[in-house]
Amino acid sequence: MKLNHILFVAAAVLAIASCKQPQPEVVSSVSVGTKSITASWEGETKTVALTANCEWTATSGAAWVTVTPASGNGATTLSLAIAENAGDARDGKVTVASKDGKANAEVLVSQAAKPGDQPTPGPEPAGNTIKTAAELSEFFGNAGTFTADDTWTIEADIDCGGATLAPAPSFAGVLDGKNHKIYNYNIVSNEPVAGLFLNISGTVKNVILGSSDGKKWDNSSSVSFGTEAANANHIGGVCAELTGTLENVKNFAKVSIVINNSEVSGIGGLVGRITSPATIKSCENGAQLEISGTMAQGAYTGGIVGHANNAEALLEDCVNSANLEFNIINAKYMMYGGIVGYIRDGAKVDKCRNEGDITYNNAEAGGTYIMIAGICGGMYYNSTVSNCVNKGKISTNRNQVSRIGGIVGTLNSKGVVEGNTNEGEVVINHDFENGNWQAAGGIVGFQEKESADNIIRNNTNKGAVTVVVENATTHANKVTAGGILGLGVLGLEISGNVNEAAVSITNKAAGPAYAGGIAGWFKGAGTFTKNNENKGAVNCKTSDDAASVAGGVVGCVNDKVGTCTSDKNTGAVVCANAAAAGSIAGTNNGKLVNCVAGGSVNGTKLTDANLAGLTQGTSSAGTAEGTTLAK
Repeated sequence: MKLNHILFVAAAVLAIASCKQPQPEVVSSVSVGTKSITASWEGETKTVALTANCEWTATSGAAWVTVTPASGNGATTLSLAIAENAGDARDGKVTVASKDGKANAEVLVSQAAKPGDQPTPGPEPAGNTIKTAAELSEFFGNAGTFTADDTWTIEADIDCGGATLAPAPSFAGVLDGKNHKIYNYNIVSNEPVAGLFLNISGTVKNVILGSSDGKKWDNSSSVSFGTEAANANHIGGVCAELTGTLENVKNFAKVSIVINNSEVSGIGGLVGRITSPATIKSCENGAQLEISGTMAQGAYTGGIVGHANNAEALLEDCVNSANLEFNIINAKYMMYGGIVGYIRDGAKVDKCRNEGDITYNNAEAGGTYIMIAGICGGMYYNSTVSNCVNKGKISTNRNQVSRIGGIVGTLNSKGVVEGNTNEGEVVINHDFENGNWQAAGGIVGFQEKESADNIIRNNTNKGAVTVVVENATTHANKVTAGGILGLGVLGLEISGNVNEAAVSITNKAAGPAYAGGIAGWFKGAGTFTKNNENKGAVNCKTSDDAASVAGGVVGCVNDKVGTCTSDKNTGAVVCANAAAAGSIAGTNNGKLVNCVAGGSVNGTKLTDANLAGLTQGTSSAGTAEGTTLAK
């Protein structure tokens, strides 16, 4: 009793002393997720993420831009209502400033001119305008002879009358479609690659392809290979290979390929592949991708581009609005993404959005592995996926190794996945025995290869992650699911992420399964979580319940050097294997440091009294230090 009294007095003295210490000044901070936006002349509403730690006001410097809310406190989303433009192109600015005047951020707004209302330039050189199907056909026939100094404009919507055209071999100039439509055509290539152009080293911009109304496919336009084509390979709705720029190009023309080669194929709604510095900006795919044939190697398939492997390759502000469904049997690997199948060597994907469902359904056994995601199937070697949004359902029932994520399927070697949001469901559903790796994550499905620079940071998942399998494998292969990451192997930072959705694994066999609100399983050796928060329910079940593992933050911290620091869970954890269930970690062989535990574990709400026993599963060999109860 006396000891308790002494401790109480000591604590009071320390508290009083701390109150006398000078408190650090909080510096106002205001930043926006997007510093510049472009709008069509018709007018539209754009959203901009605002990050702030203070009170602020938002003002528009242009009468044609209305910003709401006009003031607030802390982070929010700004809505910029941009009025119709009846005249020339114009620029405006929205400014967000802290109330104390010490911080501000700006968003530049650019709006296109109304077509036909712009000041008419002087007469163009004869032959540099395209108004009819005949002139368009002549342009394609001669496109390979034009230089970077040649500029062409499309001056009218063009109905090609169902004509079959050969692709232009190359184009080095500038083609400005002035937002006109080209439709009712069939591009047939007898070369190993296919597209409206086989290569674009110049610029193609402001054109709508394969649609008579600018909103949907015309049920006619297509890009495909002819019967004379040998080793059908890279194909895109605009070009097979891009070494230049596409800007504000929309493709709705169906892209069709019967694969008959032993090489890797790049298949994209707009571009097959990028291997040189190139930019795809503010473009959209609404086209179906039709793939069949024999896949001796593998394929990279994306709504915008199949694969991009150059440090100066940039995909920015692009949208896939098409549902993409595949069922081809592959002999090796497949990488599917709503935006891009495969990026590597420093390529960047920024501010892109997928709105379509991405599905790979084929119950037959196949090749080595598949990578499926709303934005990027596989990313390798210093590449970045940032500030993107997936709204589509991502799903597969394929009987092979699955690496499936709302944003990225596989992260490999010094990649950064940052600031993204997934709103779509992520689903693996196998109605058969399967002994392969199965990894599903709301943001990233699978991370591999050791590197100190692998980063998954400041992402948000709002889509349920659901895995249903029959997997009896007990060796290195894993069945994993996480609100942010399914499975991480080596050298990975997982920080500042938030999961708001349910994570669930049902293994109809007795093999191990690992579910976590942030990560299902990570191996360690440089892997750590920090400042993440899980709000979703986590559930894991196996046929005999003996091999199920579930944690509110991490299902399993496998290695003794793995750490979870300052992570928080308020979701309910359900796992019939009570020894491997915890509010922070189901099984922990590393360290849990200063985490905040809450929610419930197998129906028992966490309290101060049971906090120590429910922070991690009782089978854990690791430590939990400084854990506090979530309020």
